[in-house]
Amino acid sequence: MDKLSILIDLDRLKDLNTGLGQVALFFGEGISRIVDERFRFTLLVPRKFKGYFGNLVDYEVVSLRRRYFPSLCRKYDLWYALHQDSAYFPSDLNTPYILTIHDLNFLGEKSPAKAKKRLKILQKKVDRATTITVISKFTEGVVRENLHIGKTPIHKIYNGVTVKNSGQVNPPAFVPDGDLLFSIGVIQMKKNLGVLLEFMQQLPENYKLIMAGNNSSAYAEELWRRIDAMGLSERIILPGTISEEDKFWMYNHCKAVLFPSRFEGMGLPPIEAMRFGKPVFASTFSSIPEVCDKHAYYWKTFEPVEMARFFLENMEAFDKDKSLPEVLKQYSLKFSWETNLNEYLHLFRKITG
Repeated sequence: MDKLSILIDLDRLKDLNTGLGQVALFFGEGISRIVDERFRFTLLVPRKFKGYFGNLVDYEVVSLRRRYFPSLCRKYDLWYALHQDSAYFPSDLNTPYILTIHDLNFLGEKSPAKAKKRLKILQKKVDRATTITVISKFTEGVVRENLHIGKTPIHKIYNGVTVKNSGQVNPPAFVPDGDLLFSIGVIQMKKNLGVLLEFMQQLPENYKLIMAGNNSSAYAEELWRRIDAMGLSERIILPGTISEEDKFWMYNHCKAVLFPSRFEGMGLPPIEAMRFGKPVFASTFSSIPEVCDKHAYYWKTFEPVEMARFFLENMEAFDKDKSLPEVLKQYSLKFSWETNLNEYLHLFRKITG
């Protein structure tokens, strides 16, 4: 009996230093180790990733032909689009199509006209989908509020979190002396990192903040100007995109992770931080309380003096309770790629009968 063919769209491997790039990488690593009696998996990947995940899976390289003339390309028994912005589709309109929606953050980032255009494009994909998956209950709520779902089923499947501790001993070149605080993510307005500048002014000078992530935006330039004007250039460092090794060194050695973001479909850094037993100070916006539950410290206000008081008070309590790091580590294990993949395999079986 021939196995059913399933296409997994991993085109975001082209942007490995983004959240979606990491999701594609870890999903690909996981699915490529699975030997299933019913399914044969094909990974849609950028050319340089052909063969990357071994020979237990097949590969299709992203192409203009697949993008603009899918009817001329190979057909599959099921198609899984790992994210909502993919430009690739099945060859046959009758092929079952699973679409994952990570967030609708553009509703708060774009102008009303641009947001409306993005919604219209996404609605066409939703109309095409056999099943929709979302990465949080929060995202499901936003999707139902802004898109016409009809009778299409929606399933919540959290992303996994993988921590590859490199064992790196020496600190990255950008790390200053002091008690390190860490924030990581694309330096954009939605991440709300500006509130951390006045917050740092209120902390003792031994605290230093590393805000890692792509810093090519106009918002990042604005932060640089403010940091310089406030005399904080020795205490707040924006190193840009950092390596995985440097990221995990920071998780290992920082005192806490700061996550004041306003828009998150799920948000991986808090869970990554917990995997290292580190306290997380976060906002109460979007999916963050859902994902972190009672295991993060939540700023109820971004007033700098109150932020600093709340931080120092809770850091003192955290340092006194030696059981808390292990509690955080155990909670973070809830978000595993093994669980994620098992839920998708169950969904694949359900859809294909």
